Amino acid sequence: MPGWFWGALLLSPAFLLVAGVIAAPIAYLVRLSFTDAHAYLPKFGSVGFDNYVALLRAPHFWDSVRTTVWYAGLTVGLQLVLGVLIALLLHQRFRGRGVVRLVALAPYMVPSIVVALVFRWLLDPTTGAYSWLVGKVWPGSEPPNLLSPNHIFWSLVAVSVWMFTPFIVISVLARLQTVDPSVVEAATVDGAGAWRRFWHIVLPELKPVLYTLILLRFMFMFTKFDVVYLFAGTGTEVRTLPVLTFQRIFGEARLGSGAAVAMVLFVLLMIFTTVYLRTLYREREETA
Repeated sequence: MPGWFWGALLLSPAFLLVAGVIAAPIAYLVRLSFTDAHAYLPKFGSVGFDNYVALLRAPHFWDSVRTTVWYAGLTVGLQLVLGVLIALLLHQRFRGRGVVRLVALAPYMVPSIVVALVFRWLLDPTTGAYSWLVGKVWPGSEPPNLLSPNHIFWSLVAVSVWMFTPFIVISVLARLQTVDPSVVEAATVDGAGAWRRFWHIVLPELKPVLYTLILLRFMFMFTKFDVVYLFAGTGTEVRTLPVLTFQRIFGEARLGSGAAVAMVLFVLLMIFTTVYLRTLYREREETA
């Protein structure tokens, strides 16, 4: 038997697993998006591209696209900035560093449902600790309702950043442990300040990790459903594409239309991933 045969035979279980877990559901979703399937009707027929045409003509769909892009972009950007700053601080030597690191990483270990419900309770305008604290600091003042339609999106961004920044912290901190301290010390002796040491020595070492983190975090936040739905519900101010998909499938029982939204979400994510990886590949070729 040729060598490729045994290689294919050994890899076949992995291929079958990928086909069963990923390829088959995607194929079924594609097929479902071209039908008028309904959760309460056993039979359904093909409607061609009607579901996609209806989506593209619906103003609320484009609102969801904009909300999803803004939510993913803002949360990932803030996570990166805060995550790198916190990692740099935790990389320094000081008493109790282990305890501080544990506390800094704790938010990522809390389940999403707990985070969403606890923050909703804390920000409740009538019984929450937020209103009580503002009343104690500024007696007689009425704090803004952070769960109102005008503020709910920014509250959601803040909660998401608080919860997922530790992922950036632990990834960057792990990379900082491998930076040669003698190079940093030599730059310090040569008179380089903290900013120059970071920009010319530390940041180039962090770039591979940051590139990967940007891709992973954007993919995660672009498809994030649990925190968005549990904290902010299905209001138009926070109705991202995953929430819109949930509404169509479980709220309205329109499986075909919901599958079309899910496919659009999938395609947008693939476009972003392809463009990002090509840009990264070109940059690495230019700097090589």
